[in-house]
Amino acid sequence: MRIDFSQSIDIDKNEVLRYLEYKGQEINENLHNIIDECIKITKSTINPRYILRVYPILREDNRPYGDKVYIKGSNLTLKSRDLYNLLDSCSECIIMATTLGIEIEKEIKKRSYNELSKSIILDACATTAIEELCDRLQLEIQEKLINTNKFITSRYSPGYGDLPIEKNREIINLLNCQKEIGLTITESGIMIPRKSVIAIIGISEDKTIQSFKSCSKCQNNKNCKYKKGDDRDECKRFYKR
Repeated sequence: MRIDFSQSIDIDKNEVLRYLEYKGQEINENLHNIIDECIKITKSTINPRYILRVYPILREDNRPYGDKVYIKGSNLTLKSRDLYNLLDSCSECIIMATTLGIEIEKEIKKRSYNELSKSIILDACATTAIEELCDRLQLEIQEKLINTNKFITSRYSPGYGDLPIEKNREIINLLNCQKEIGLTITESGIMIPRKSVIAIIGISEDKTIQSFKSCSKCQNNKNCKYKKGDDRDECKRFYKR
């Protein structure tokens, strides 16, 4: 599956502020200008790339307490009750990897030596950009699949809930990410470039499956300092039915 991704990434200023832990404080004009400048720098520096593949899946036959999802055609097994439940009505899944490239990492690091505030804001801009990349991919995937009466779940990444973050290494190898998009992982499990995301998305013929962002469904809901809230309407702009 290939997605036309010729348009530039939008970077929502409100999302940048959220990652900067903005809580309604007054922001002066100078800071607004710096954030706008950092958004422009980020948009001109990032090199968004992605790879995604569709795999048949087999769930462990142990309902409702199963916790293993087998990725057919590979040696990958995902042990997670959260993911098992998310993929309840799915016969396939999409495994995807995205990255913004290494140049934005270099820019953030360079600014950290003598422009620490800009470095922090650039980091928030890049985080917003990688999430926007994933959101747009997910939206375009759904728009393509809906023509075949298929629907997608929300995305789920290693490190969320009970899916071990160590699975990133196996997925990077499975997708051949180093060759395809320049994404690698260190011995300690850090992805390089850092502004990268790996995710699993279920595909189902059940149109009632959840396909929108929902903080209320996240396992880290109670202790996440970046959550938006539990209002479903807040999430509708991301994923269409």
